[in-house]
Amino acid sequence: MNSAPVTAPVPPILYPLLAYISLSAGLLATGMFVVQEKNTLLAKQVQTSLIAALFLGFGTIFTSISVGVYV
Repeated sequence: MNSAPVTAPVPPILYPLLAYISLSAGLLATGMFVVQEKNTLLAKQVQTSLIAALFLGFGTIFTSISVGVYV
């Protein structure tokens, strides 16, 4: 029974680029959340905050992996 070695779904050479793109998009979404008006619908605020959290989370993971800290 031969099994194939486990490989990453994303080539390691792309980790710094993905970190940069994800963190940039997350910071942009965070900025959009901060400048939203108080009378903006709650669903829109939650959507913006979830997008920001998702991008910042992936950006943090890719940043950690690209500098050699494997999580």
